[in-house]
Amino acid sequence: MDETPEELEEIRRQAEKIDTNKYGRRYRFLMTLVLAVFLTAVVWVAVHMVVASRNPCERVRDHFCRKVSPIDPRMCNNYQLIFKESVQDESAKMRSMIRDQCVTKINRLKEEDGVTVD
Repeated sequence: MDETPEELEEIRRQAEKIDTNKYGRRYRFLMTLVLAVFLTAVVWVAVHMVVASRNPCERVRDHFCRKVSPIDPRMCNNYQLIFKESVQDESAKMRSMIRDQCVTKINRLKEEDGVTVD
């Protein structure tokens, strides 16, 4: 101990200024941030999966009944029937083909008309 009393006092003052919880708070903040990002990603994936699992004929029907119905209600009725067939047809192969046609309709609307079907 070669320090003088003034040096010891200076060391004590510096030691009192040290925040012993600084790294603990930083760790908790980073873990909270990581958890928030993870939960956001989980919610986004869940929402995306729910939207993607919707019947494409239902999406087309909803689009035409919302947008076109005032202009031409027959389009809404036509797609209502197509939607029913895509759900209730006896043959699984036929239901699949109807849904594929609806996917084709969605893609065509997007490419040619620039319309996004929700």
